[in-house]
Amino acid sequence: MTSFTLNRLSKVITLSLIPTLGFTANVYADVADDAIEQAMEVITITNRGFEKPTIDESYAQGKTTTPDLAGWLNSVPGANVNRNGPVTGIAQFRGLYGDRVATTIDGQIIIGAGPNAMDTPLSYSTPLMVDSMTAFRGIAPVSAGINTLGGAIDVKMRKAEIDNQNTWHSSGDLQAGYRAGNNTKTLAGVANITQGSYGVMVYGNAQEGDNYEDGDGNEVSPTEFSKQQYGMDLRYNEGNFTSGLGYHYTDTTNSGTPALPMDIESIYSNRVSFDGNYATETWQYNWQIGYLDAEHEMTNFEMRQNNDPAKYRRNTATSDTLDFKFTMSQAFAAGELTIGLDGYQADHDSVITNPNNMMFNVVNFNNVKDDRFGLFIEWQQDFSGWNLHSGIRAKQAKADAGEVSTSMAMMMGNMGMMASSLRDDFNNADRSIEENNIDLAISMQKPIGKSLTAYIGLGIKNRAPSYQERYLWTPMEATGGLADGNTYIGDINIETETAYQSDLGLTYSQDSTMISGHVYYQNIDDYIQGIPLGMEDMTARMMAQMMAGDDNPLKFGNVDAKLYGADVNFAYQLSSSFSLSGIVSYVKGERKDIDDNLYRIAPLNAKINLIYGSENYIAQLNVTAVDAQGDVSMTNDEQKTSGYATVNLEGQYFVNADFSIKAGIDNLLDKRYTDHLGGYNRVKGSEINHMERLPGEGLSGWVEIGYSF
Repeated sequence: MTSFTLNRLSKVITLSLIPTLGFTANVYADVADDAIEQAMEVITITNRGFEKPTIDESYAQGKTTTPDLAGWLNSVPGANVNRNGPVTGIAQFRGLYGDRVATTIDGQIIIGAGPNAMDTPLSYSTPLMVDSMTAFRGIAPVSAGINTLGGAIDVKMRKAEIDNQNTWHSSGDLQAGYRAGNNTKTLAGVANITQGSYGVMVYGNAQEGDNYEDGDGNEVSPTEFSKQQYGMDLRYNEGNFTSGLGYHYTDTTNSGTPALPMDIESIYSNRVSFDGNYATETWQYNWQIGYLDAEHEMTNFEMRQNNDPAKYRRNTATSDTLDFKFTMSQAFAAGELTIGLDGYQADHDSVITNPNNMMFNVVNFNNVKDDRFGLFIEWQQDFSGWNLHSGIRAKQAKADAGEVSTSMAMMMGNMGMMASSLRDDFNNADRSIEENNIDLAISMQKPIGKSLTAYIGLGIKNRAPSYQERYLWTPMEATGGLADGNTYIGDINIETETAYQSDLGLTYSQDSTMISGHVYYQNIDDYIQGIPLGMEDMTARMMAQMMAGDDNPLKFGNVDAKLYGADVNFAYQLSSSFSLSGIVSYVKGERKDIDDNLYRIAPLNAKINLIYGSENYIAQLNVTAVDAQGDVSMTNDEQKTSGYATVNLEGQYFVNADFSIKAGIDNLLDKRYTDHLGGYNRVKGSEINHMERLPGEGLSGWVEIGYSF
């Protein structure tokens, strides 16, 4: 999915995507545009509106018929997606995933309400409203987020447009899409009104789909979903001052997550952001303040078979997050300096009930506080032909939790004694934690002759444990979306992860050919993952066996790990109308303390595209090949997967400057395959065996229509 504009290959990497109908996108790393981009490859998937792409731009996947933005990452070298359901895509980059990858929207830190990551950060936006998605290939700068151990992704949403004219002006886009494989229907629209220094934009997106079928015609249930998003942006611009106020509402209902023990009953969230910038003759000031409140309900009986009313469960989880980021930067003769302050305060609660038993109650997380703050400094300059970008971040993580309770402690016999023992041990412990860490990042880039560019990146990154890893006091699967089928308990005193990172890259570009490759290695001390319970945890082990029948309960603990691999992207202009492009990604994750592999690591995979472009039409043939994954985690009872290949075909016709039609067929050969990152089927009574790897979607045609006014 990668192609390159060939006239500036030494400075521009162009990877193009059409994420929505009538939208192309350029993924670029332009060393002339921004100080950060001068020393690293910054990959930006950019919406181009309804403009026609030029012949030297690629045509890739990304559709309105998919309900979140996670699929866009398939166009980024080294990136993959852990998918637990149609609206639950978790970003993975070079084998790391979850909150190790800093994921923000307009710089705003997105903290979901669900303790099992059903409302992932990339589910809080909609394709029509995305202006661009940015990822860092290499060592992410410290300014990109508080937790960048696994990289950083930022989604920039469209803002109200201002034309500074005295007359009123309006514009907008409309989209409609349909996908046959799961009967998905999408309708979206955005409208913008501007006058003088003011602009207002409103948008809406509604989407719903049914269960899909695999290549053998088996229904994968529940994979239906329903999602609506609405919002607005108010913006003011006058001279060297800009400010904006945004509001975004998300309403997700009855959406399946077959890789998890429960499905989404509802997710309601309100997100507010205030941002702006001000420039003087010497300094540039930027600020962003955000607030997100979310309420999430999930059940194990409404969308999946459950024949035991006594085991009906509804989990009600809520979260509130206040976040901020302030930066000031100035250019000097020797380079450019940026100073920043950022952070967030998040509160979490989670209560499990049974609608058939009003007495049943488990307070899973109570008044959990997860507060993180950072102060960073970055410096960029040229020396001896190298462009250097360096940064240091001091950060603090503070966590605490209120006392928990469970009605099971009132039961007679062993169950009651075990429940009360776990409860009392947690409530009597010192649950207040404060940790201070330092992150360092250095990236350098240098042209070597006319055709080669070298990249070197080094970093030390830290990640404080999540609240689930600390405060999961009774055996459960509230694990931030791990989806390995095991129950876990947390450890209040678990240690912070520390990664020592290195990355080497080399890009060759000349005439009609471009190839860029990176190799990387990182050693992670105190990597957090599930480990077998010890003798001190026998109460939790017996509880897991009695409550969930789990013979392999785990505890979040620290181990030593390493990850290494390589990713390559290339492009070749075959003729004025045809081009060939692709990406290849490989990562290996291993334990260093024992002979075992890390859990849920993407196998070797490649995506090759043959693209044809004319004045009004673009067509693409895509082949995706994925190797078998036999390097699995024995600790997590992870299953091996076989390799597979799929073929996709799509095209787009530009009727005129404002109207386009896009259509295609995914999995053209109707092959049955299982994605190693797709998880296991947790649903009983479906056409897929219980705990069998979830298969991908079979043959599915789709069409999208876009109109700009």
